[in-house]
Amino acid sequence: MEKLYFRKERFRIMLVGDPHCYDEDRTEEGRKRLKDYLALQNAALDASHPDLVVLMGDNAYGETREEVRQVLLRMTKPYADRGIPFTFVLGNHDLQVPDTTLEQLYRVYRELPGVLTAEPITEHGDFSFLVYDPETDTPALQLLCVYSGSSPGPGGYSYYDWVLPEQNEWILKTTEACAAKYGKTPAVLFQHIPVPEEFGLLDERSALCMAGSGVYGQNEQKGRFFTKKKGVEGYLGEAPCVPAFNSGEFETIKQTGSVFAAFFGHDHMNDFVGMTDGVILGQCKTASFNVYGDGLRQAVRLLDFDLKAPYQLKTRMLTYRELIGAKCDSLHGSIAVLHDRTSVKLELIAKIALGAAAAALPALAAKLIRRNRKKGAEPDAG
Repeated sequence: MEKLYFRKERFRIMLVGDPHCYDEDRTEEGRKRLKDYLALQNAALDASHPDLVVLMGDNAYGETREEVRQVLLRMTKPYADRGIPFTFVLGNHDLQVPDTTLEQLYRVYRELPGVLTAEPITEHGDFSFLVYDPETDTPALQLLCVYSGSSPGPGGYSYYDWVLPEQNEWILKTTEACAAKYGKTPAVLFQHIPVPEEFGLLDERSALCMAGSGVYGQNEQKGRFFTKKKGVEGYLGEAPCVPAFNSGEFETIKQTGSVFAAFFGHDHMNDFVGMTDGVILGQCKTASFNVYGDGLRQAVRLLDFDLKAPYQLKTRMLTYRELIGAKCDSLHGSIAVLHDRTSVKLELIAKIALGAAAAALPALAAKLIRRNRKKGAEPDAG
């Protein structure tokens, strides 16, 4: 595997959230969506010049593994053309290729130009690799790529899957092995489905918060409403879609003593980032035009590491609108201006207004009756 090095004491990673690419060449609309996705990738690469790209899961679909391979070749061509290595985590939709096992899908990825993985890849799809100090040729940063599962299976306990106990053990042993060999090394974890502790970055509010920056809960969080806590940066567009079962991954992360940040995909509209219990948790919103999103806020996330101060991570988003502007072939009219959260809020506010109006009618009718009686007239039946 190609070794990664800091350049001029800097190392930059570009995270690409939820590409959701498939065989877009089949239709004109599909070709337009692919064109806009690739335009964002090319513009972001030219603006940021990353040292590594990470696909954050729900990357590519296909009816066969060969079709998935062709899709991946198209969507990763901007990296190959520039000689920029990339790696990946898988999401809950990636393994929906018919008659395909996790091992077979990883084989497809490992044959792509410029891809970085490390041996061994565990039976659960996890791997790690190191970024080196060019002067000492010793590790300065450890990157952990974790597969957060596909489907929790029958039973209906949780809508989304979770990291298994064996994977938590792997996280702990992998960081400990690095520390034993090289000394404590700062580590960052990437995976698709967020940990439940992301809710530690949010405050629960009443439904009235939806009139401002609040969001409504989904799946097991239905009927609850949330806003960002003070100090949490970025955009909260939807409540985190986390597993209902807490497998203890976040506690494992804290136990390592070296994993100081974890970044996730999965939630297409979220790009908030904050610290809870000493660990940075961050979201990477979708870069795709194939799924619901934020109008022209599709984006990539940049992570900047300083060799002399690796724990002082700097991060920001680069959006389609910022890089390219309003020109877009696959989004038009109000869809390119309004985003999903706005649409949802408008619908909810309308329902609340109608409900309030309906509740107020009896009181208004009674008031009119009293007023008309005082005037000696019967109430108007119309």
